[in-house]
Amino acid sequence: MRFGPILVVALLMIQFSRVSADNLPTTTVLIPPNVKITAEIAATDETRERGLMFRKSLDENAGMLFVFPTLDYQNFWMKNTLIPLDMIWLNERKEIVYFVTADPCKKDPCGTYQPMQKALYVLEVTAGFVRRHKLMLGQQILFDLPPGLQ
Repeated sequence: MRFGPILVVALLMIQFSRVSADNLPTTTVLIPPNVKITAEIAATDETRERGLMFRKSLDENAGMLFVFPTLDYQNFWMKNTLIPLDMIWLNERKEIVYFVTADPCKKDPCGTYQPMQKALYVLEVTAGFVRRHKLMLGQQILFDLPPGLQ
């Protein structure tokens, strides 16, 4: 009996069936050569709008991956976000096109952050992550999306 294909399908189902505390699917994001992040996936208007609002903390190897339907200048803000974050914009090839460290918004209205290039994805992680891991523009980040989100 051959279990290879069945095992691969089972492992993929486990990978994409994990959910976060907010019931969002998660995926593993790999930043070569060896940094791994467990990222919640925000792929609907509602989940992208909420993002990491009201979170009191975020683990060092955790984040949120925002998936957009089209390549565009994706604007972000820090409304109701309680923790400082690094925002990393990625193009359709999953290459870093822009990043910024953003502090929680204390004004009304909150300012926005906009990349200089179009992006299809945005990865939010703890503030200082980009500096600690020496990320650079053009660097590729690896991840797979669950079926239906690709």
